[in-house]
Amino acid sequence: MSYSLDISAFRFNAKTDFLSYYKQYKIKIDKNAQLLDVLNLIKKQDKNFSFSNNNFLAVKINHIGVYTHTTVKTIVEKLGTTDLKIEPLSEFRAVNDLDIDTSDFEKKIELLKPFTKEERDEECYRELVSYYYISPSLEFEREYFGDSFLLFAIFLIKKYPENRDKILKIIADEDCGIWLYVPYGNLIMTSQNAITVEENIAELKREILKYVPNTNSITKREVKRIQNLNF
Repeated sequence: MSYSLDISAFRFNAKTDFLSYYKQYKIKIDKNAQLLDVLNLIKKQDKNFSFSNNNFLAVKINHIGVYTHTTVKTIVEKLGTTDLKIEPLSEFRAVNDLDIDTSDFEKKIELLKPFTKEERDEECYRELVSYYYISPSLEFEREYFGDSFLLFAIFLIKKYPENRDKILKIIADEDCGIWLYVPYGNLIMTSQNAITVEENIAELKREILKYVPNTNSITKREVKRIQNLNF
């Protein structure tokens, strides 16, 4: 079985374009093909079409984050349509069509680098890139550490528990830390074993209030609020 897809693809080249635009493509493809195959077929029609080869960086389809290894069947069934609007995960960071500049994401790891010991540690951070750009929090605070930063903190705490309190104090930052987190619900289409972000962030908050309650005014206020609720 195959699908006939009507695709509206985001187009923008930072070197030549003043404004972004959308271009239409018709693609016929097997239901078991992956999104990457769809993107390659678009490129076959239009050699100037560009997208990232980073397997961990999703794109948006009808406003939902989708990884390139996702099957066409899964996309169509979950979205309920073969009319697909494909955009970069962050239009604000778009460089060339679906390819984005991830330098802001790369910089955010600096605060946690002192707690990494192996090359694989930083690789784990980079695998979380889509969780950074899908976050609604970036819409109102560009300096937010990012959901990826918080998830990486969990990884480091589990791997190097001796650094727990130091890491918790960093992510508890009043201006850029965990208190800016906004749940994004179904804004990203993931596999069955995907990270349950909301549960992990809630657990991090509990650990902050348990182990480093006097870090700043927010943690002190939250501790007091919980104490009053338990009174």
